[in-house]
Order: sequence, then structure tokens, then C-alpha cells
Amino acid sequence: MENKKLEIKSDERGNFIEVFKIPDFGQVSVSTTKPGVVRGNHYHKRKREIFCIIEGEAKIRQRNLETNEIEEKVVFGNVPELVEMKLNWTHNIQNIGKGEMKLLIWVSEIFNPDDQDTFYEEV
Repeated sequence: MENKKLEIKSDERGNFIEVFKIPDFGQVSVSTTKPGVVRGNHYHKRKREIFCIIEGEAKIRQRNLETNEIEEKVVFGNVPELVEMKLNWTHNIQNIGKGEMKLLIWVSEIFNPDDQDTFYEEV
């Protein structure tokens, strides 16, 4: 069995770990987020993203870039569900609980700094 150490990227918001990077499948990551913190505020033109809160509680917001329609959903780790981010909708996720939030993320393609599909835009 081959072992591979994973890099933990930490900042004032929490931690982020890219766990699996599989061609033709995409990437799976996990993040921790401190209470009150918002992550995201970006959109994708081609990348699909699906979120699953596995601990804590969060508010997920998405805004249609053409119509400015906003969708909001509150999700809980004790009742896990998959929430898909829509293409060309800017999105963010906020930890609205009292403790650390843990988020599992699937993205349809592996992050490539030379061909990024992440564009900053506030919800």
C-alpha cells in the first residue's frame, strides 16, 4: 500500500484539505470553518460542485448572475444532504452554528491553476 501525505491549508477561516484527485472523476476535499465565517463568494462556468455538511450547521446562498435571484438553504450535519451549486450562480457557505463546521466537497474537475474556473463575485 502506498501512503501519501496530504497538505492542510490553514488560514483564519479554518482548514482545507484536497483528499482525492482522480482524472475523469474530479476532486474531493474537506474543509473546517469557524463559527460565523463565510467561504466562497465565487462562481464557475463549467465546474460542478456539490456540498455536504458532515458536522455543524450552515447557510448556503446562491445568486443567479443574470437575474439576481437568490436561493438560500440551511443544512445540518446531523441530517446530511447533497446541495449542488449551479453553474453561473455565485455561491457561498456560512457557518451559522456555535462550533466548527465540517464540509465535504466534490468538484467535477481537478483544480488546475493554469486553467482556473473560479471567478470572485459576492452573493
